[in-house]
Amino acid sequence: MNLYMVYRLDRTDGQAPAIREAVRPAHRAYMDRFSARVRLGGPVLDAHGQGCGGLMVIEAENEDEVRAMVQDDPFEQAGLSAHIDIRPFRWQTKRPADLPPL
Repeated sequence: MNLYMVYRLDRTDGQAPAIREAVRPAHRAYMDRFSARVRLGGPVLDAHGQGCGGLMVIEAENEDEVRAMVQDDPFEQAGLSAHIDIRPFRWQTKRPADLPPL
């Protein structure tokens, strides 16, 4: 398995808070399906402590698998994100013991 970082930023037209509030239960239920593969995740916060995006580190065979997971997320189906960046990730600092050695 490989690790991938998913970094997403919300749309900036003022609709993101309403979308997030309405869709969050479906998003959480969807992401529960992948709980064993999401190594860390949570909201990215703005200067006022409000969610303005998200960050996850996901275990997957390849980037296409991660892209499909993100594309089918109810947040994305509802149009929450303005920007999504998916990159291979190498966990180096405080690397979990269950990951293979570097």
